[in-house]
Formats: sequence, C-alpha cells, structure tokens
Amino acid sequence: MAIRSLTCMFMAFCLVGRLQADDVPTPATEQSPQVEVASSAIGGESRCSTGCGQSLDCARTCPKCCKHRCDCRAFNVEGWLDAGFVLNGNKSPSGFNGPYNQTDRHEGSLNQAYLVFERPLARGPQMSLGGRVDMIYGTDAFLAESKGFERHPDGSMKWNGDHYGLALPQVYGQVGNEELSFKVGHFYTIVGYEGVPAVNNFFYTKSLSYMFAGPFVEWGGLATWKANQILSFDAGLVNGWDALDQVSDRAAFLGRVSLGNDQSTMWTSFAIIAGDELNELATDSTSRTRYSLIVGANLTSRIQYVFHHWCGVQDDFLASGDSAEWYGIDQYLYYKLTPSVRLGGRFEWFRDDDGVRLGLSRPSNPNKGPYIGDMYSFSLGVNWTPYSNVIVRPEVRWDWFEGSGLPFDDGTDDQQFLVGMDVIWRF
Repeated sequence: MAIRSLTCMFMAFCLVGRLQADDVPTPATEQSPQVEVASSAIGGESRCSTGCGQSLDCARTCPKCCKHRCDCRAFNVEGWLDAGFVLNGNKSPSGFNGPYNQTDRHEGSLNQAYLVFERPLARGPQMSLGGRVDMIYGTDAFLAESKGFERHPDGSMKWNGDHYGLALPQVYGQVGNEELSFKVGHFYTIVGYEGVPAVNNFFYTKSLSYMFAGPFVEWGGLATWKANQILSFDAGLVNGWDALDQVSDRAAFLGRVSLGNDQSTMWTSFAIIAGDELNELATDSTSRTRYSLIVGANLTSRIQYVFHHWCGVQDDFLASGDSAEWYGIDQYLYYKLTPSVRLGGRFEWFRDDDGVRLGLSRPSNPNKGPYIGDMYSFSLGVNWTPYSNVIVRPEVRWDWFEGSGLPFDDGTDDQQFLVGMDVIWRF
C-alpha cells in the first residue's frame, strides 16, 4: 500500500490542488461543516449577499461578512440554485455514467435547490445561542439522506424517489463563542475534502473519494475549540455513518485537528471517524475506521496545491470473515487566471481491495459491481464568476479502471469520457 501510494503521488504531482477563495479566512482542509463558514473554492471577491445593506462590498456594509453571508445579521436566510448537464462520450443503454451517485446520468438536471436558515453565534468572547437548518431539493439530495430520516433504518427509500428528492442535511442547535462552541443535532461530516453543497466545491462532478469512501452526514454532538488563529480541534460522538436511526445504532468518535488555513503558505488537517457498522451480511456490527489527511500549499499568489490521502477499513466485514479496505489519493492544482476566472485540475486514485465501495449508487443504477481494483479519474475545469453571485463551471473528465469488472457503459467498458457544465446562482 505504501509503495502504491508513493507511486501515485509521483504520477499525479503536477496535476491537482484546491482553489483558494480570496475571501475565506477559514481552513481549507477537511470540510468545515459545509457552508457554515463557506470553504468555497468557486472564486469571487469578498462580498456579502444582497440584503446586508445596499451594496455587495463587505468592507463598506458588513465588516463581519464571510463569503456572501453577513454574520452581522441576527438571522440569515440564503441559498442557491445549481443546474447543469453531463454528456457521456459513450452513452450507456441505462443512461447512467457508470457507478456514480452524483452527476450520474447522461442528461441535464437540477442538482440543488438549496436553502439555509441560520442564527449564527455572536462574534466575540460572549456566549450566545445559535442554530441552523439546511434544505436541499434535486438530484444531489441522494447524498444528503440519512437512515431513519429520509430513508428507512435499513437504508431503503422512504419519502424520496430514486432520482429527485428532498433532504434536510443539517438541523442543529449551537451554543458557544468564537473560541469554544458545541453543536447538537444533524450536520455534515468533517471527514473528507469535498462536500455536498455546490458552492463549496470547485468541480461540478464529485471526487471518487467523496462519492464512495466515507460518510456524508452525521447525527450527534460536536465540540469545536479554536486554540489560536491557526490551530483548532473538533471532537464529538455521532450515530455512525449517515444515520439517525439504523438497524444497529452504535456511537462513533468523530474528530479533527487543523493547523493553518488556506491563506497560509502551508496548512494541514487530519480527521477521523471510528465506530462499529454493519458487516456485509448485516448480521453483526464490526469496527470501521476512516481517516483523511490533507496538506495544502500556496505555491505562488496564483497557484495552490492540495494533497489528500484517505483510507477506510472495516474488520470482519466480508462474508468470509475477512476485513475490507479501501484507500487512495486525490490531488488538486488550481491557477487564478484573472479575478473572475480560475483553472483547476484534479487527479484521483481509488483502490477498492475487496469490491465493497465502488458501486454504492442509486437503486436504479445497474452498475453495482463488485469492482475489485484501481479506479482513476482526471478532471479539468474552469470557474468563471461573471457576477458576484453567479458561477459557471465547465468540466471535462476521464475515468478508467484496472481490475476485475467493467464499471462503465453498463458493464461493457473499462473507461469513459464526460463533458459537463453547471451554473450556480446564489441569493
């Protein structure tokens, strides 16, 4: 595993990293609970959303503004619409782009109609109460669903259909101040690099590691301590992966340590979730651990690079009694061409040792696997911000697989080429 990881790093070094948002003073490491302090890589200057004064200029209307949001308001309402299309160079009979679970069909779609209702914690050392509710409708709601809430405890579909759906990925209360805070309820996981909200990601399509390697949402409690301007800790207990109520409820530890932020010369973070989850036959719960290590660097004032290594393992998962393991590397490289145009590349390597993760997709997607081996993906994209609240994201992507099984074109091909584009409108 170590040799393969080093080989992958050497092959992909020149390709990838995460784009630095000029106006994001928070760590661009593990996904800080999504959009809360928007770790967006979509470009644009430091502006507030409409409604915070008569101007979009934060310096004049809202000194406490953070990425299109104004924390000077006692209550925030914001959102966005995200719609686009993905075309497959070799459209399959089913219309699915292999074992994807997002941007997964050869067609146009409404990916996200997203609303946020939030009372943020007050700035400063004083203690205060806050809370947040997120709502998402569209094809991406599939990634934000929870067992025992939008789905039945066994994971089967409940109130949503197979393609479009409605989900509440965050519903929590919060108490604390700028240094120490606690949240209880439902929130996005802090393990991983990309996230569900479109405004937090540079690329239209999601990384393989995000789609298949870890959890999306959590139910439980999480404490955050900002020791100083560059060092912070998160720790809490949650009910496993993507579950309010599941067949076997088990507490899991969720934690993260972050050093630096995306305006530093270099920064890093390490996040982990560890607890018991059901095995392959759903007859027993065994120990599952997933960690994520991110290292980022601002190579110049225009170029940013991010390295993401992750690994997941579950003991006694397979019917044979053997453990299952999945791991890989993502790399990102971004270049700021102009204040409104940024270029980006992403190279991924995903290793599924036992064929247990690649293919966790919608029920109607026939590309289920198992796919035992190495999947690679290379994406090139552009973020164009013609207006402060509009982002256009064209992308080309090539996926290929080396191993047992043919994951593309409904089981007839080991590679595919995609062209896509979406538009995000924030309000």
